[in-house]
Amino acid sequence: MRARRARGAGACLLAVAATVGSTRAASAAGFATAHFGGEHGSVVTTNPTALYYNPAGMAFSDGLHLMVDGNLALRNANASHSRSPTDPPDPPGGEGANTGNAHLFNVFGAPALGATMRVGRLALGAGLFVPFGGQEHFDQNTRFSSSPFYLAADGIQRWHVIDGQQAYVYGSVGAAYRIGPLSIGAAANLILSSISLLRAVVPPFGDPDTANEGRSRLDVSAVNGGFGAGVMLEALPERLWVGASYQSQPGVGPQTLTGTLDNSTPYSQPPAASTQRVSFRQALPDVVRVGARWRVRHDLELRLFGDFTRWSVMKSQCLSFESSACAVLPDGSPAPGATVLLNLRRNWNDTYHAHAGASYWVDPDVELFAGAGFETAAVPDATLEPTFMDADDVEAALGGRFFVAHWIHVAVSFTLLQFFDRDNTGKSQLASAELPTRQEDAGGHYDQVVGIFDVNIEKAF
Repeated sequence: MRARRARGAGACLLAVAATVGSTRAASAAGFATAHFGGEHGSVVTTNPTALYYNPAGMAFSDGLHLMVDGNLALRNANASHSRSPTDPPDPPGGEGANTGNAHLFNVFGAPALGATMRVGRLALGAGLFVPFGGQEHFDQNTRFSSSPFYLAADGIQRWHVIDGQQAYVYGSVGAAYRIGPLSIGAAANLILSSISLLRAVVPPFGDPDTANEGRSRLDVSAVNGGFGAGVMLEALPERLWVGASYQSQPGVGPQTLTGTLDNSTPYSQPPAASTQRVSFRQALPDVVRVGARWRVRHDLELRLFGDFTRWSVMKSQCLSFESSACAVLPDGSPAPGATVLLNLRRNWNDTYHAHAGASYWVDPDVELFAGAGFETAAVPDATLEPTFMDADDVEAALGGRFFVAHWIHVAVSFTLLQFFDRDNTGKSQLASAELPTRQEDAGGHYDQVVGIFDVNIEKAF
């Protein structure tokens, strides 16, 4: 049976495979959420979202542009789990509290704001984006709502996640300079990272135990820096553009978030609660993007772009007392002198994403567009669990961009993301390490589908 440090239990990050997502939290690998701009949010765009995707694109715009973008994501997902040899026994009357199916249907969104101005060869930009994040809330298991084990109503997945949210908000400024057909651009990011997560624990130590469980909430945040850089080349005048960009890791390496861990024991007599200051350490990926945009004729444009996201830097997420070391041995136990509360193994994989799209102008004021793509998953079978229900996915998008008046364009699109079903029964390795790394077995069946509405308004001056 597995013991657990209750104080560390809150460290499991939430993802919508998710950001906060408007998002791509549920539309990209891991918890990447960079879906702002819809079909025109890419490495070869020239609208204000270029500040994030490829700053060099700003130098191919004209005059002053203001843009407001909003995503609304609808996510439907299921995670099932059958009893494994390492699962603790259910108490009499609590049978089924930890096995069966967990379901969620979440609706959430995120905005993006951007402005660019080009004067001669120089373009400047500023914006607000949410390229990573997520939020998640599971349905109640009403069978236990009125039972002595009423906390089990939070679902079979509660030992990993009950609900929570995370957001990585980028405030960005940048510049691009055009030299003939070539543009070079760079951007600086001020990044506000925040995580809030509620999950089940058994304080102060002990196996997951339906009769003695409590709750732990993690709230941490940090402010880091980052940068982006890119190039764009007009290979054929007014016909063909190619671009490439690099977006650094938040914090340009591993980051540390600090805050509080609140633990409670509702079943104890009397109920008890405690609050501790903690540090949460992780590493988010950097991203390389490449793409091309070809204006076949005046009324037809084709686009092809993709990205490589280095999710392999996400080795673990480690929680310790604030300002204390977070180091573990190969078997998962704490290193001598370390004060590790919890070390969540991730061992994620790098991901690849490819997308093809096309636009057709019915007339100069009406553009219709469509796109399709494929992306690989970051999370391996060994560490797949309800917090990160990641999988390979295929995507299809349809929408249009319309001239309204006074150089105002409105774009509306819908993207469907169908994730492939996954079954890692017998493959989960979360229960095979020593404390403080050991977790509950998360083997089971996972499926999800996400629909994303994107609306943006762009004003040119």
